[in-house]
Amino acid sequence: MKATEILTREHALIQQALKSLSRAQKKIEENQQLPKDFFEKALVFLREFADQFHHFKEEYLMFGLLALKKDGAFDGPIGSLRFQHERCRSCLDEISNSLDGYADRDDIATTRLLENLAAYISLLRRHIYEEDHIFFKMAEEELSKEEEDILSVQFKKEDQKMGAQTFYEQNRKLLDEMEALLNGENV
Repeated sequence: MKATEILTREHALIQQALKSLSRAQKKIEENQQLPKDFFEKALVFLREFADQFHHFKEEYLMFGLLALKKDGAFDGPIGSLRFQHERCRSCLDEISNSLDGYADRDDIATTRLLENLAAYISLLRRHIYEEDHIFFKMAEEELSKEEEDILSVQFKKEDQKMGAQTFYEQNRKLLDEMEALLNGENV
């Protein structure tokens, strides 16, 4: 499997989390109180899977290879995508910082939560679209078969470090638990 296909497959899981976050945002806007646990599970998934695992592959493996290969020609797009990753991290920090107040039904904390949910969801959806439909296509055109193979091997090594199938199963379980909490089920 090509490196870009691996990243796109991971995007599908991240988009599932974004759908849940979007539903949560709508419920809060309609004055429904969701369990704090929903957001705690979302933060675990988004920080561990999306940021530490997935974004690591993009930023340090793929972006690094392309930056070296093209001698600065990819600096603009890579810089923009890295900036978007940083903004997402900042939104996650703000979401985390607002949770105790939100759980206590503090209006200011709830507003901060909604504001950062909206920013995070919008930014990451756009980011994924840019990668899947623009950046990955450019990357595929630039990478030789040998470089593509090297990148795929590096991605597989990262998967193995995290426990491969077990890691994916744990994160799918987190997504299922988030959905259950959204539906008012006990987890």
